[in-house]
Amino acid sequence: MKNLEEILDAIRASEGDGFQHDDAAILSEYGEKEATKSNVVIKILSIFGGLLATLAFVVFLFILEVYESKWGMLFLGIALTTIAVFIDKKFNSFILDTFSVCFFVLGVILFVFGLASLEVNEDHITILVILMALGSLAITQNYVISFISIITIGAAMLFLIMSYNIPNAIHGYLLLYTVLLAFCFLNEAKLLTSSRKLAQLNGPLRIGLVFSLLFGLVAVGKSGLAPISGSYLWISSLASIGLILYLASKVLTKFGIEARKKVLTLVLCVFTLLPTLFAPAISGALLIVLLSFWVNYKTGFVIGVIALIYFVIQYYYDLSLTLLTKSIILFTSGVVLLVFYFFFTQMTKTDEEV
Repeated sequence: MKNLEEILDAIRASEGDGFQHDDAAILSEYGEKEATKSNVVIKILSIFGGLLATLAFVVFLFILEVYESKWGMLFLGIALTTIAVFIDKKFNSFILDTFSVCFFVLGVILFVFGLASLEVNEDHITILVILMALGSLAITQNYVISFISIITIGAAMLFLIMSYNIPNAIHGYLLLYTVLLAFCFLNEAKLLTSSRKLAQLNGPLRIGLVFSLLFGLVAVGKSGLAPISGSYLWISSLASIGLILYLASKVLTKFGIEARKKVLTLVLCVFTLLPTLFAPAISGALLIVLLSFWVNYKTGFVIGVIALIYFVIQYYYDLSLTLLTKSIILFTSGVVLLVFYFFFTQMTKTDEEV
């Protein structure tokens, strides 16, 4: 708390009389966030307690034979989802938040099973689930519920793409989530200051968009998982490669690299990224890494690195080439990346000395 007050004093001194802020609100918000970071053991026990209570509730439903009633499952699912949202809106307690998350998940599952047992079309069920997730995002700002809602929307969109047998529409899905993720990361400051609701959704929005993009990258990155034509894979790579070059330009500008060396570095980046033109999963994972690095988002950075390693290994495994040819490709790629690394580090050292 003392450090925050010192930061506010420093900003006030640098900005002058024109700087306006609400000290009490800022300190109160900071105190709430610090409180949520404390008592980790209690939080973990509360989560397990909530999960066990939900499990006990499920057993109770089995005893009542609710699952034998089609309408019973449907209405109970709606009721549990409504209760979860109500608890989150009315109470500010971690234990109750845990129950609201458990009720929300169970409610959605019962809602889907109820509609399925009533023989409602799968596509219509998926659309209703998307609408339910959008509604929960608009009403509640609970971190876990918002995260579940965001990834549910992404998974449901992929399900609709496969259900309508238009697998090449995954390229549009990847383009959409690539642009959304880049917009969210590059405009983080505007989102945080535009409204309190968006500020509260910023955390689950970031991690939710990362996972939603990874869903699509897995679909195109693992051979045979989705019947996508290999001739159009480059479409999914265009947005990722373009944004990677844009971020590289911003990073070089931040390092103070002179114009001539900056252009040369970007040209090398283009040649380095060309092999990923037909491997959109690799360029997509690399974009997640760079975006997370740019905004100092450690969770996204770690997820991006793990995804990048996985997609490189998967791409290597799926190549219909001999082991010797694969080894030569990997060796050559490693040499190119090492040359680029040494070139970039030497260039930045030279500019720093100047």
